[in-house]
Amino acid sequence: MTETVREFIQESYQLISASTPTVPLQGNDLSQGIKILNRLVSSYSSSGLLTPIAKEITYNLSIGQSEITFASASYLPAADVQEGRLSNAADVWLLLDGVTYPLVIQSRDVFLSSYKYDPQVGLPRFAIIFNETNITRMRVYPGASQEYELHVYGKFESDGLTANDDMSSFPDYELRFLHLALARDLAGYKGRMAAWTEYYQNLFVEAKQNIESVSTVNLTINSVNESMLNGAWRVRAGV
Repeated sequence: MTETVREFIQESYQLISASTPTVPLQGNDLSQGIKILNRLVSSYSSSGLLTPIAKEITYNLSIGQSEITFASASYLPAADVQEGRLSNAADVWLLLDGVTYPLVIQSRDVFLSSYKYDPQVGLPRFAIIFNETNITRMRVYPGASQEYELHVYGKFESDGLTANDDMSSFPDYELRFLHLALARDLAGYKGRMAAWTEYYQNLFVEAKQNIESVSTVNLTINSVNESMLNGAWRVRAGV
């Protein structure tokens, strides 16, 4: 059954209601709830750890292109990919004539401090992520010497929610977590911190752990020599 944002917020208020859980939304309850809910969704998608659902997008990389922008259509209508800000890239690869060319996701710091031939075109070997407030820029290096089909599997920041939007894009286990997270923040704004009991806090921690357990984000730090911007990769890239 589809649940609207308005209904979702009212249920969160019910957890901290001072009298009865059936009291309707009053005053700025709805607008305050929407504002805090959007802040939570944006905050939890900042790294992708608490955004459990990843998706694959396809983009046609043109000749000479070396940068792709990711943003919501409402923020940047001219963005190359309008799925929202790319908060976490798990896998990036190119496809040409049925052949897959995986790209190494390299940190921006390593890329910017490396000695590189720029401008340069060939078979792209690296994908470098530059995160900004509402937009993500992906640099492929070297630039594309021909047209490729770029595939990105990752997590994207959700666009802002309004009162009549539905929550169907969120899985049930994330809705459970967001209900508790929203109620906890609302309790502080509404002077109802006493209603946030240890019982609710334990439920919140359990729900958060469930979200993290299904996350595809790998927090392991590995040093891979093959990802250095020098050596044999230039031969394979044709540069």
